Amino acid sequence: MAFLATDWAVVMDKVWAVVKHEAKLCYGFMHRDVSMGMLPVPAFTTASLLYRNATMEDMATTIPKSFLLGYLFLYSFVVGNQVCGVQEDRINKPDRPIAAGMSSLQAARIRWAVLTALYVGYGTYLGVGTWSFMWVLIAFSHNFLNLGDFGPTKDLCVGIGCVAQLTAAWLVGGSPYDIGWSWIKVIAMYVVLPISVQDLRDVPGDLAIGRRTMPIILGDLPCRVYISLGVLASQFLLIRNCILNYRFDISTIILSSIIATLAMALILRLFAFRDVKSDRLSYRLYTLIYLVQPLCACITLR
Repeated sequence: MAFLATDWAVVMDKVWAVVKHEAKLCYGFMHRDVSMGMLPVPAFTTASLLYRNATMEDMATTIPKSFLLGYLFLYSFVVGNQVCGVQEDRINKPDRPIAAGMSSLQAARIRWAVLTALYVGYGTYLGVGTWSFMWVLIAFSHNFLNLGDFGPTKDLCVGIGCVAQLTAAWLVGGSPYDIGWSWIKVIAMYVVLPISVQDLRDVPGDLAIGRRTMPIILGDLPCRVYISLGVLASQFLLIRNCILNYRFDISTIILSSIIATLAMALILRLFAFRDVKSDRLSYRLYTLIYLVQPLCACITLR
């Protein structure tokens, strides 16, 4: 019996070591993008559920499903992105798993293939297989066909990806698509135009590998103006068309004030703080605003 207990303890120690290693790798691949790649999915699904007055039982079963969908959406993308961006990551983000030597390139390619298959399969199970497959095509084009190396095509890929992400999330919630689309098209505008904020911090690495992102094409100051105009236009339309036109009460007035304050804070940061470290924080604020928009839908459409 003591021998069996010892064997069992050894097995459990090995299992625990594998779990810890996988958790560490998962965090390393994903942690920079959770607020934009994963959390908006359950948030927008919740908005869809609230719009159709779903029961608590329905919400308790559907929201966890959308969390897993968001997890696979992000994880499958970032692994593929990092498989194709090792050289740039060694300059800009050396802590990422492949660049840091935590995962071999071959192992990461296998991980990407498995995660992509799981994402498409799970999306099909939830009834949003078309949108899941659409995201896989976009992500493949962005990462493996080098569309992510040129600013306009990179930004367009991410914008279309936003449509795929939020459409799937909304449909999982079960509400009519036209209501969700009125929000999705405005949020996608916030992605397509100002998404270049993520490239401000990466200019040294992008120049080193020959990428032509928007800050490199336009120049630093003109790109900041371009980003600011995109933030202003998209958030104005969100407040006017999506929030206040649908519900005008104290909750949406406060909500609109918060959105406007966050947008202005981002714009001011872009011009007041222009070093690499500050641009990283500006991108964090940008992703926070992206996450806040599906949360606004929850409050407005309740």
